[in-house]
Amino acid sequence: MKTTTKMTALALSAGLGIFFTAEAFANPTLEPRGRFHLDYGVHDEDDVPLGDGFLNRRARMGVSGTLDDDWSFRIEYDFAENGTSANDVYLRRRLGTGAVTIGQFKVPMGLNELTSSNNMTFIERASNSNTIVDSRRLGVGYHIDQDAVHFRIMGFGRSIGDSGTADGNDESLGVGARIAYAPRFNGQMVHIGASVAYEDLRDQTDRRFRDRPEARPAGVRLIDTGTLGDVDSTTKYGLELAYQAGPFSAEAEYISVRVDRDDNSDPTFDGYHIQASYVLTGESRGYRGGNFRGISPARSTGAWEIAARYSDIDLNNRGVQGGEQRNITLGVNYYATSNLRFMFNYIWVDVKDSTAVANGVEVGSDKPRIALARAQYSF
Repeated sequence: MKTTTKMTALALSAGLGIFFTAEAFANPTLEPRGRFHLDYGVHDEDDVPLGDGFLNRRARMGVSGTLDDDWSFRIEYDFAENGTSANDVYLRRRLGTGAVTIGQFKVPMGLNELTSSNNMTFIERASNSNTIVDSRRLGVGYHIDQDAVHFRIMGFGRSIGDSGTADGNDESLGVGARIAYAPRFNGQMVHIGASVAYEDLRDQTDRRFRDRPEARPAGVRLIDTGTLGDVDSTTKYGLELAYQAGPFSAEAEYISVRVDRDDNSDPTFDGYHIQASYVLTGESRGYRGGNFRGISPARSTGAWEIAARYSDIDLNNRGVQGGEQRNITLGVNYYATSNLRFMFNYIWVDVKDSTAVANGVEVGSDKPRIALARAQYSF
């Protein structure tokens, strides 16, 4: 028995040694990283009470680096407001012309979701992305970026901190993939993308879809399906289209989810958004790996950007009445540097047919107006 144990230990050590050589840890590089996003919201209420005030939206700290020529890593946590949560926590290894990632990172779905919060045109993502798309999950993925083609695939389970296996329950298992094609010609770029994600919930039979009015200081959610039980699986689809020419950029995205249930109807929820922006000082948005990047001012006086967005999300289908929310947002962004930005959004919110209860009031139809500002810094 002891001999077998020793042989097993030696075999495991040898196997690990293939991937984690002594050189991998001889000269690691470490680079601190973080972001701070501070919001303030003022609300012109309709029926539902919405409190004005500050919100420490994000306060992330972490470190990234390399272990050798092939291995890299990232560990980042968010300390905003009332709790601590894990963001990206992963190991990555080059493989061929791409890379394998192991740990917690974003499920590959949606241009709006995969664009970093440091680089988003608006203070919050559009409701179709917030409501339907999965964010970070634990899993294994592979990505490849070659010329104008960007491909990602991931097998995933729960997120760090979710008690998915409590009481002996099996956590959900899913697979997601996204492909984008973004050719450039005559100083212009066209982005076409599609994604799909299937998740077998196994013993995790509940799902809920809801969202705030694209402003976190509002606190409440004006659309909400409530907890849907007897869920077997979900299937999500996404389509993306974007265009950029110099200081002008635009994007449109459609996302839907089909909820397959045992003893109930199988509702489908969907939504879309359309947005455009123009950098008044002439700079262009960056683009890399299938996603938009930020703006680096060309002058010491900074850069100015104006933007507009329309979003629509419908959570009413087959007996489920979570509500429909339509928002129009106008935005102005000032980039003092590539790492320091000040943002202002004005949002016209239009909610109807919602059975959600917010601050003790059944929403029904509600039309608040929201002024939202942000100061953000990242490194």
